[in-house]
Amino acid sequence: MNVFQDNQTCFQPFFMPETNLEKNPKLFDPQEAIMLGNLFKDLYMTYHGFSNYCLQPQTKRQQALLEVQMYDFVAHEINLYLDMHPQNQRMVQLYTEYAKKAKEAKYAFEKEFGPLSVKDSQDKIPFQWVQGPWPWEYQC
Repeated sequence: MNVFQDNQTCFQPFFMPETNLEKNPKLFDPQEAIMLGNLFKDLYMTYHGFSNYCLQPQTKRQQALLEVQMYDFVAHEINLYLDMHPQNQRMVQLYTEYAKKAKEAKYAFEKEFGPLSVKDSQDKIPFQWVQGPWPWEYQC
């Protein structure tokens, strides 16, 4: 049996409804978006009435890391939207803005707390990735 022979009937991808979303999607602010796991208000659905955990950073490091994650998430969500709607100039502009904010947040984090990944420390001598403290050591 060929599982791919009838993928039109067994695989129905989710697309944004044909409304005003293509031209002007309603967006959550970045902090709400990362907590909900969705940037687009019209596409957000709760799961059986459960609410999401509110992220509350306790330290300056946690706040800086949340900013990196938040701006990266928003830029990525907009990038996915632009895959389907590449002509939306408002979203192209927002993508550029959030990609820049993500880059700035990452730079600020690494300047104060060190590299976020191995590839970010390769040009440093000595190899800073193995220099402590390790991520779990910050939690104390």
